[in-house]
Amino acid sequence: MNSSAREPQHPPRTKPRLGFLLYDLKPFTADYLARIAVRLPGQLRAYPILASPVATDLPYSHRASHIQGRFFSVRGRKATPEGFLSTINWRAAWACAWENEVVVLSGIQGGSALATTLFATLLRRAIISVNQTLPPLWEGRRRWWIRLLKGWILHRCRVHVVQTPTTRQTLAEIYHIPDHRMVDAPFEAGATAFQNDLSRISLPRPALRQALAWPPESCIFLFVGTLLRFKGIFTLIDAAAILHQRGHHFQLLCIGEKAAQAGEWSLQAYQQRAADQGVGQIISFPGPRPLAELAACYLAADALVLPTQKDCFPKVLVEAAIAGLPLVTTDACGAANALVFDGETGFVIPPDDALALATAMEKLLDPELRQQLGSQARQRCLAFCDPERETDGVLQAIQMAL
Repeated sequence: MNSSAREPQHPPRTKPRLGFLLYDLKPFTADYLARIAVRLPGQLRAYPILASPVATDLPYSHRASHIQGRFFSVRGRKATPEGFLSTINWRAAWACAWENEVVVLSGIQGGSALATTLFATLLRRAIISVNQTLPPLWEGRRRWWIRLLKGWILHRCRVHVVQTPTTRQTLAEIYHIPDHRMVDAPFEAGATAFQNDLSRISLPRPALRQALAWPPESCIFLFVGTLLRFKGIFTLIDAAAILHQRGHHFQLLCIGEKAAQAGEWSLQAYQQRAADQGVGQIISFPGPRPLAELAACYLAADALVLPTQKDCFPKVLVEAAIAGLPLVTTDACGAANALVFDGETGFVIPPDDALALATAMEKLLDPELRQQLGSQARQRCLAFCDPERETDGVLQAIQMAL
């Protein structure tokens, strides 16, 4: 980790206008921008690509979006699976570049980021990228034209905010970004706000299980996220079938909404797969849950499993770690070796490997091991997801860009 991001940062000496291009202004994103805005002498304005509810007491302005996102998926036998936001918010792209001296791409948002980068380059604006990436092996397996376009964006940025150790490695190895243009700002991922959500729950764990109508003694594994194929749902079902065949008793809850993209599997297809594998009574798909109930689910569960085929730094891993759960994910996830350490905070396995996933889950049937790994996961998460270090890093990047 770059030590310069940990030192107290002086605010930029000028008072620039900064435009942040981002997907939406959900609560944790709004809080992240607020931390920057209150320490920045210049003006900050947010440009969400997609429509979303926005709080009214934010210390910065925003350009409202009325666009509903459209997504599509692309899959190949050897390439990393892809999910794309096909909607381009041309107005947000132009306004972000035209109205500000510094443009911040908070994540690479496909076509909207390309348009914003083009406009900002023509207008000679300073551009900053904020990055979480896949590990180098899996980023390198993305389609050539995706890496080409992403590389074009990255090489037009003056400074790159690096939010995970994996990101620094990927930017250097895959996109050849020099070290002196990268600044570390560990991803806070809404950890502070979620701790507050958990603190509002006063019921002990047995009472939570009773309130949720969960069996009191069974080991309960959670999956949380949209039911997309690349999240590894089929692998999870097959792993549960292996555990069941070995005679183990457990429950698996897949909490999340069904995928809306064309070509994705329906909820009924997943349920049928579970029934065909003989685990239809063990796996349930209760759909999405409001945040308060989801927080209770984390506290009442025993472990979180996310056998994803690609993910940068999923918030669900942060939420589960704060709740003290051991974590299982794959080496195609950017949170591996930043939050999920094999044998320390959980287990890291290959994607699409039901046997490896079943073995990891089988180890977590041991309550003492779950307690040990869950406690270490919480400690690691609180140390990594530091809001002050993230804010300091972004402010340092702004100063460098100017």
